[in-house]
Amino acid sequence: MPKQFFAICRLALTAGIFSATTLASAAIETNAISAPVSSERELLTLRDAASRTLEKNPTLRAHGYELRAAEARRTQADVRPNPELSLEVEDVLGSGDYRGGRNAQTTLQLSQLIELGGKRSAIATAHRSLKQTEADLARVEVLAAVAGQFVHVLGDQHELTLSRDATRLAEETLALAQRRIAAGTASPIEEKRARIQLAKARLLEEHDEHELLVARRKLAAFWGDTNATFAALQADLFARPALPNFDELSARIQRSPELARWTGENSVRAAEVKLADARRRPDLTAGAGVRQYAGPDEVGFVFQFSLPLPLSDRQQGARTEARALAEKTALETQAAELRLRTALFGLAQELLHADAELTALARDMIPDAEAALQLAREGFERARFSQLELLDAQRTLLELRRERITAAVAYHDLMIEIEKLLGEPIASESTAPHAH
Repeated sequence: MPKQFFAICRLALTAGIFSATTLASAAIETNAISAPVSSERELLTLRDAASRTLEKNPTLRAHGYELRAAEARRTQADVRPNPELSLEVEDVLGSGDYRGGRNAQTTLQLSQLIELGGKRSAIATAHRSLKQTEADLARVEVLAAVAGQFVHVLGDQHELTLSRDATRLAEETLALAQRRIAAGTASPIEEKRARIQLAKARLLEEHDEHELLVARRKLAAFWGDTNATFAALQADLFARPALPNFDELSARIQRSPELARWTGENSVRAAEVKLADARRRPDLTAGAGVRQYAGPDEVGFVFQFSLPLPLSDRQQGARTEARALAEKTALETQAAELRLRTALFGLAQELLHADAELTALARDMIPDAEAALQLAREGFERARFSQLELLDAQRTLLELRRERITAAVAYHDLMIEIEKLLGEPIASESTAPHAH
C-alpha cells in the first residue's frame, strides 16, 4: 500500500475524523441513519472504500499500465545496440581482368556501435521515476476524492435522518392541532397550517432520499460498481482531531506529492542536460572481418574504426535548449511551492473557522434551540404560546441541525484537501481529538 493511502486513512480513522461508530445506533443528536436502500447489511468504512478503490479504480489501473510502459522503455534503453553483419563484393562485373568476377574481392564483416558518454538510460530512468511520482499523485487525488464522496454520503445520510425527524415533528404538530380544534380551543387555521408544514417536510424527505441514492452510487463508482451494495457508512461525521498550528503544517509542504512530481520533472530536465552534453562525444563504430580475393584465392583480415568528427555540430543548440528548459522547470517548481503554501494558508484559515462554527453550533446554538422548542411546546399545549411560535422554534432547531451537518461536511472537505496537498495526515495518531 502506498504511503498516501495510509496518510488519508490513518488521519481519517485514527485521528478522529471518522472514528468507528455505528451510525444505525447513533442518537438523533448526531443525526445517524442506516439507509434503507439495500438488502445487504454491510457497514462500509472509509478504509473499505479506499481499499476497493485501490484495487478496482480504472484510472489507477491505467496508471499501472503507464508504469509498465515506462519500465519497458527503461529496459529497452539498457539494451545495447545489435551488432551489424555486412557482406561487400568489390571488383566484380568490370572489364578486362575484372570481367566476370575473376578478381572479385568479397568481404564479410561484423561491426559494433560503441556508445560513449552514457547516452542510453539517463532519460529513460528519469522518465520512469517521473511516471512513478505521477502515479503516486494520481493515487492521492483519487483517494482524496473517495474520502470526499464518503463524507458527502455521510452528510446526506444525516440530512435524510433530519428530514425524517422534521416529518415526525410536523406529524406531532398536526395531531396536537387536531386535538385542540376538537377541544374547541383553536381555530381550524392551525390544522391547515400544520398540514402545509407536514407536506413540505415530506417533500424535503423525498428529495433527500434521492440525493442520498445519487451520492451512494457516485461513491460506489470509484471502485467500478454500478450499484451501491453497502447498507450504510460506519463513521462519525462530527468527530474532530486536534489541529496543529500553521507553521507546523507549512513545514511539511516539501513532502507534498505535487512538489515530488516537480522534483521528478527537474530530474528529467537534468537528465536531458546530461544527454545533450554526452552527445558532444561521438560514438565509435568498430568492426572486423575477413576478405577473400577470388583471383589468387587468398584471404585477408579487415579491421574498421569510424568516429564522427564534431567540427561544426557540437550539440550547441540542444545543450542550450536543455539548460533553458531546466531553468524554466526550476522556476516553475518555485512557483508551485509558493502556490501550495498560499493555498495551504487559505485552507488552514477556513478550517479554523469551520472548527469554531461547529463548536458554536454544538455548544451554544443547538442546546438553546432545543430548550426554546421545549418551552414553546409546553407553552403551546397550555395555550400560552401560539402555533406560529411553536413552528418557528421547530424550524430554528431544524435549520441549526442542518447547518451543523453542512459545517461538518465542509470541515472534513477542508481536512481532505489539506491532506491531499501535504500527502500525509494533519494530526498524528497519538493526537487526541477535541471533545466537542
